[in-house]
Amino acid sequence: MKRRELVDWLGPTCRGPVELRVPAVARHLVMVRMIAQSVAEQEGFDPDEVTDLVLAVDEACASLVRASVPGAMLTCRLSVAFGTLRVEASTTTVTDGIPSRHSFGWRMLDTVTDSLSAWRYEFDPQRGVDRVVHIDFAKQAARRMAR
Repeated sequence: MKRRELVDWLGPTCRGPVELRVPAVARHLVMVRMIAQSVAEQEGFDPDEVTDLVLAVDEACASLVRASVPGAMLTCRLSVAFGTLRVEASTTTVTDGIPSRHSFGWRMLDTVTDSLSAWRYEFDPQRGVDRVVHIDFAKQAARRMAR
């Protein structure tokens, strides 16, 4: 899957991206949740959608933190285009790190988002056995955002 770069142009209604990189430890998840909530509220998502997005960001990032290697960084990137908020989260893991499609967390993510995917980048010659695991999802605003 192609990773979007900051120079990507998603159209005149694109907001962001906002990218946050923090150590992959649980105490930093509150900051990631606050940024996600702020972005969703500023972009006009209704309160229920904001709650869904915050829950999804928390679950995705928490699952990555649990699988991360000591000292890894968690990256969370949020962008809004055409009424859809897209979240891309990733970190370095030693094991598979991809949530099971049958886990409660994955099912919750699938329920509160409109699209969901996860994959890992298998080989990084700079890191030996480490793997970078990505979780991406998107949420469309229920009503068309007026801007």
